Amino acid sequence: MRILFINSIQMFGGGEIWMLRALRALQERGHRVWLCCRPETEIGKRARAQNIPVEFVEFSGDFNPRTIFQLARLMRREQIEVVLTNMDKELRLGGLAAKLAGVPVVIPRRGIDYPLKNRWRYRFAYNALATRIIANSLATKRALLHNAPWLAPERIEVIYNGIDAQPFAQPSARDLRKEWGIRPEEPLLGFVGQLDERKGIRVLLAAWRQIKQEFPQTRLVLVGQGPLREMIEREIKEHGWENAVLLAGFVDDVVAVMQAIDILLLPSLWEGFGIVLIEAMAAGKPAISTDTSSMPEIIVEGRTGYLVPPADAAALAHRTLALLQNSALREQLGCAARERVAAMFTQERMIEQLEKLFQAEVNKRRMTL
Repeated sequence: MRILFINSIQMFGGGEIWMLRALRALQERGHRVWLCCRPETEIGKRARAQNIPVEFVEFSGDFNPRTIFQLARLMRREQIEVVLTNMDKELRLGGLAAKLAGVPVVIPRRGIDYPLKNRWRYRFAYNALATRIIANSLATKRALLHNAPWLAPERIEVIYNGIDAQPFAQPSARDLRKEWGIRPEEPLLGFVGQLDERKGIRVLLAAWRQIKQEFPQTRLVLVGQGPLREMIEREIKEHGWENAVLLAGFVDDVVAVMQAIDILLLPSLWEGFGIVLIEAMAAGKPAISTDTSSMPEIIVEGRTGYLVPPADAAALAHRTLALLQNSALREQLGCAARERVAAMFTQERMIEQLEKLFQAEVNKRRMTL
């Protein structure tokens, strides 16, 4: 198949990582793929570095004729069969371009459990322009349908995010515990993600106060960057946590991070998918997260980790302390977590489902011609 992914986002986050992985995997399976994005974006630079063909477009407005014609020209030139979009704006622009270019299949992917607005532009885009819709979880599918009685549930296909789990099961060449100055006998809690409000950073620090009091040898590492870094630094100084809490910043070796920690904590108030949970689970580490968004679809409560109510620091501390005090339980949950990733969240499974959906929609459109 000849497949075009469209991404107008200027930042680089989980959706962009998903696109790059999917593009590369589809390319390796023999498909012709292209990425269309803004100039000078991180996703464009990384795609080119991986030998993925990239077309640059200046996205502006929801129905900008210039952008639509640029996209249509690209689609006609490359004889695109499938267009996958990342945001609502891209669906409107790319969907209209696909109509002009005669592209049979347009599929928007929703990576966050945020409802559609019940407005004419959304009804038009999702009913008249979209062929099918991909949701990254059942939670996202439910959110899509919440304010959209005009959207047929059977048009939404749930395809979970997947990762290459094999590197997580092999010893990493990088020993981050040694780099961070953490002794082998010191339990290490880890957080990986943006240091912002939605990740529940304040809840994490409130829970940490109790954890540190009851299990003083424990260490905490926060991997990531974000607007709450200065607040975290003030908390560390105020409570004298300089030797207990490490702000590691951005670390590009996620395998080494997950192998270094003993437990992953992700107390998000809401989440797009929580792929770091899968990465920790693939490394055989139990994770504690919140009972919201897609997290209950990833973590099996009491079997692969724990789920606590959002914004409940006491519950987070309680579950964490239970695992810190029981290494056998940590190992048991970690083994079950690794098995769940192998069954549900591998990149191979994700790409096979994606490929099957694309091919079925292309074949369906061919039969109607």
